[in-house]
Amino acid sequence: MEGGGIAVAREVVAGALCCVGTFFFLLGTTGLLRMPDIFTRLHPSTKCDTLGACSVVIGMAVYSGWSWELPKLVVIACFLLLSSATCGHAIGRSALRRDIAYWRKESGEGEDEGGP
Repeated sequence: MEGGGIAVAREVVAGALCCVGTFFFLLGTTGLLRMPDIFTRLHPSTKCDTLGACSVVIGMAVYSGWSWELPKLVVIACFLLLSSATCGHAIGRSALRRDIAYWRKESGEGEDEGGP
């Protein structure tokens, strides 16, 4: 059995990393819902979700310690890093090939109405 202080520290660090990962998942989802077109939606969906998923996987690796789960978690993290960037690139390239229009700010959108 491990020392009490080390086990508590491991659980705190693992919990903090999982909370950080959950925060980035929520941030990416919010960005995905708020962005106006496919090109701007790719950024939060690939960056924040990759960071969130890797933070959760690292938190799980810290929690599991040096065990047989660690190599599996490393493989999962590598797959997440490769697949998210590849999928984002493929979606963006497909949108360009289909001539999907970029979002453009309209003339009166987002400006103050009664400025000086």
